[in-house]
This record gives sequence, structure tokens and C-alpha cells, in this order.
Amino acid sequence: MPTILGSLAAFRHGPQANFCAAGKIHGMGVQAINPEVFGFPLSLYIHVPFCAAKCGYCSFYSRPPRGPLEAVSWLDALEVEAGLWRERAGRRIPLRTLYVGGGTPSLLPVPLWRRLLAVVERNFDLTPLIEASAEANPSSLTEELMRLWEDSCLTRVSLGVQSLNDAELRTLGRLHDADRALWAMGRAARSRLALSADLIFGVPGQTLRSWSASLRGALAVGASHLSTYQLTLEPDTPLGRSAPVLPDGYPFYRYAQWLLPRKGFPQYEISSFAPEGRECRHNLAYWRQENVLALGPAAWGYLEGRRYENPRTLEAYLSAAAKNFPEPLAAGETLSPRQRAVEAAILALRTRWGIRREDFAARRGAAFLAEVEGVMSRLPSRLVRDGGGRLALTPAGMRVGNAVWTELMELL
Repeated sequence: MPTILGSLAAFRHGPQANFCAAGKIHGMGVQAINPEVFGFPLSLYIHVPFCAAKCGYCSFYSRPPRGPLEAVSWLDALEVEAGLWRERAGRRIPLRTLYVGGGTPSLLPVPLWRRLLAVVERNFDLTPLIEASAEANPSSLTEELMRLWEDSCLTRVSLGVQSLNDAELRTLGRLHDADRALWAMGRAARSRLALSADLIFGVPGQTLRSWSASLRGALAVGASHLSTYQLTLEPDTPLGRSAPVLPDGYPFYRYAQWLLPRKGFPQYEISSFAPEGRECRHNLAYWRQENVLALGPAAWGYLEGRRYENPRTLEAYLSAAAKNFPEPLAAGETLSPRQRAVEAAILALRTRWGIRREDFAARRGAAFLAEVEGVMSRLPSRLVRDGGGRLALTPAGMRVGNAVWTELMELL
């Protein structure tokens, strides 16, 4: 059974899931940025690199702050970066979605959050904004921070619950227990903000009964969106180095696919379940290959076929800020038209809407659509839903997503 593509490492912030091998960008400076990119609302991702402690499974760039002023220095640099993008655009850049992730954004003190929101408002046009999310951990979410978020442009809280079983939380290295997670979810659910809860399956010692209790507990408290990730052992993480035996993730994922639609949460993406109209618009920007501007250390962005990476550490990021970020697209890769087309097919098939034939042929060419159809036609019929002008994966197809992506990668 291939690894289910509901894994944490494959999802998180979209562009980090690198599906295509592409040529590296060499010395690409600001002159390569087409100003027309900023003529339409895009998505903005902001990376907060701080956490109270490193979770056992986390391979994303984050670390505890080294002194009380380090977060101030990070925000100073972020303000420089945001201002430079505004200058390049020649205007406040219109935003469709905003996502503040990490790390642990809720670890920032309230005064820094006020300043961060002011930086966003000063450099970006929020008139077309339809969604603004902030990630939080139950251990650092406070009443004061929730009140600030309720009075801001934010519309959504993404809470890293991971489990409602204390033993599983200890295994994962989380700082909160189940009671604290229930409090945090309840507080968010009582606010005007939508609540999304992240949950992990395939944890050592986890059972279907405990997995069911976590899913049902999040629903009972008022979550309007659930993200479910399979635990994977990245080699540079504490759990990866200790290499515990993991349970087979297949039955846990299949159970979520069975339970959640019956509770009014249909699966709309490999990892995501939500009622109609409550999908995460920011994450859909990744799956639809839309433009995403990225701020902060180790953040990834995507602008018109160019996937770029910010400096990978806070130290390198601060150094780049001192030089006014001279080459914002210098690290990354540029995709050829065919690579973009293959990636577009893979990303679309992550969602329940799949590939809309008419639109796909108009953008990628009828000949390439025929190649994709040829690959999909060789899959067992139970994995593919073909009808209504669309080509999509069934729930069974999503359970073996990696195998499907492997077949499509052969088109490169």
C-alpha cells in the first residue's frame, strides 16, 4: 500500500510539496518579475519561525526564540520585505487570501501581533480579501490573543490539535493535553472566526477507537474544517531518529473518509474535510496553481510558474533584510510549460473537483489533456470518477494518491 498523500510532510504550505524536477533559477532578480502579477488579488503566506519546543515529527523550519528581541528583529525584517514587494508592485498589493503559519504564530506576544497586522494593512490591499487564517497551538492560544484576532481582518483559526488522547500527544511531543486542546477549540468556536483543527493519524499506540474519539471530539466542539495528516518519519526529526514502529495508516484514513462525510464534512482534498462553502480558500490557491507571495524565513512562494524560496534560516533572512533582499527569486526553480501542466494535473486531482476538461484543455492544450486521460484510463475504474466534463479521483483513488502521481510524473 503506497503512503497515503494525507501526510503532514506532503501538504503543509503547498509549494513545499515539490512534484516536478525543474531547472534552477540562477541569479533571477526583481527585473524578472512581471508587474502584471500584482494586477489581480493573490494569496500571501507569512512564516513565523518560532515555536516553544520542537515537536517530535516536525521537519519545518522553526525553533525557540533566542531572547526576547529576536522576534522583534524578525518582524523588522518582515516589514522591510513587505515594503519592498509593495515598491516593486507600485501599489498596495491586493490580497485574496492571507495565511500566517509557522512555527507557532500564537507564540508571538499581542503587541507584535498588532504590529504584524499593521504591516500587512500598510503594504497590502485587503479590499478583495475573502479569507485570513492564523495558525495556533492550544498551549499558546490565549484569551487576549483571541480578542485581538476577533477585532482584526482574520476570519479563521487553524489549530494544531493533533489528537485528543494524552498518550498520543506525549508521543508526538506536544506541549498541551486533551483538556487544553478542548478549551482552545471551544474558545475559537465561540468566536466569530471559523475553526479548523489539524489531526494526525498513524501515531504509535493509536487505535481506531482513539482516532474516532479525536475526530468526533473536534466535531462536537464546533470545528468547521478538519485537516487529517498521516504521521511520517522525516529523518531530521526526533521521532525519525528514534524510528518507532508506526501503525498502518490505511484504516485510519479510510475511517475518516467514512465518518466525516456522514457528519456533513465531505472530503474536498486529499487531507481536508469541510461542509460546502467552508473549504480553506488559501490552500485551494496552491491546488489551483494560483500566485502565492511568501514572506519570512524558509517560506516558499509561487509567481507565474516560478517557485521561489526565501533564505532558509532566520539568520540568513535577517542578513538578506539588511541588504534589502536584492534577489528575491534567486533561490528556487522555474517550471517549463510541460512541467507546469503536469503539476497542474496532479494538484487538481488532489481535490474532489478534479480536472475540468474544458478549462484544462484551454490552458494546457487538448493534446496534453489526452495524455492525462490516457494515464487515468489505465487505472482501475474504482479509483477514477469520469463524468460531467470532469476527471477526478474517487475516495479509493485518494487513498493511493502517491501511486497516481507517480504515473502522471511519467509524462515529464
